[in-house]
Order: sequence, then C-alpha cells, then structure tokens
Amino acid sequence: MPSTRSDGLPRRHVLAGLGTAIIGSLGGCSGRLPGRPDRLDAESTVEDGELRWQYPPRDDDRDGLGYAGVAVDRRLRRTSLPPALRLTLDSTVGGIAASEPYRGYRLDRVRYRLWPPRTYEATLHHSVRVAPPGGWEEFSTYYDLRGDVRRTTVELRNVETQGTVEIPAVFDPGAAPLPDRLHCSFTLRASSPGLLEKTVRVTGRDTLPLEE
Repeated sequence: MPSTRSDGLPRRHVLAGLGTAIIGSLGGCSGRLPGRPDRLDAESTVEDGELRWQYPPRDDDRDGLGYAGVAVDRRLRRTSLPPALRLTLDSTVGGIAASEPYRGYRLDRVRYRLWPPRTYEATLHHSVRVAPPGGWEEFSTYYDLRGDVRRTTVELRNVETQGTVEIPAVFDPGAAPLPDRLHCSFTLRASSPGLLEKTVRVTGRDTLPLEE
C-alpha cells in the first residue's frame, strides 16, 4: 500500500505530479519536448562537378552549422569497359565551419542517397562501391528500389564529433555508359551536448550533373 501524506494524497501521486511539472518546465524553455530535433533548411549549389548544401542557408558572409556535399573527383578509365566515376561524400558540423548559435554542435549521424534518372539504361544494374571512413564501426551501405530505379544508401551513425567526415565512393555503371546526372539527397542530425541538449535535423535533395 502506498504511503500517504497528511493531506490524504498518496505520495507516489505527488511525486508523479512533480515529475510532470519538471518535464513541462524543461520543455517550455525551448518550446518543444526534450529530444525532438529542430529542423534546419539547407541551401544547395552546384558548381564545377560538386553539389553542396549549406545549412542553414548562408546569411551574407556568416557561417551556420556546417555543410555537406557530393563531389566528382575524376573518371576512372578502364580498358574494356566504359569509365567509372570516383565520388566523395562529405559532411561538416561545427568547428571552424560554425558560427553562433551553432558553435559546439557535433555530428551524430548522416545518411546519403544516390540514384540515376529513370531514363538511364542501367537503372537496375549499376553499383556503388563505398570505402568506410576509419574510426567508426556503425557504417552501412545498402540498396533499395524506388520504382524501377536502384537507389544506394550510405549511412554513418554515432559519429559524435566535430569537423569533416569524408566517404570515398565509386559509381560503377558496369557495361553501360555513365548517366548524365545523379540524384542526391542527405539527412543529417547534430546535437549540442550538455544538460539541456539541443538537437537539429537537416535534409536536402538536388541533382548533380555528370556531363563532361
């Protein structure tokens, strides 16, 4: 039987009410429940074989939280097959790339998706080979189908660091020519550690031209 205070209310009911009040006051400080990430917009640019997202969109010359991108390094010539394409997937959070109020944030996880256009002749027969970055074990690459197009997902979890993470990849068209473009998207989560941890989520999508 629960203990009872002198006013007749069971003690566990009083403690439960106190806990609810504390949670409510913490949530009210930021206008959201603890653990629910805020969303940041991302601004994309394409230039010289590189697709880059800045988040949030740049305010004059001020940095924000960081940036992410997919860049063409070079075409890999092969003797009996069409060229393959070397890519770099990168994301940066915090450090020298950040300004207030985003200083101190660190990357928690990031996910990239790459897929060719529906008109590409090897929508189901191409492959993307990815080299995992050193130092992180929770890394995965997998395929799924979006309609009749094979889509590659590259995901890195539990990063918990500032700075830039680079993931090298190779788009291999097999016996087909390279596509004229790649559709690319990313989702990123970053947090500011501390007693009242703040978390943000960023998503972006755009197209990277591959024409020479």
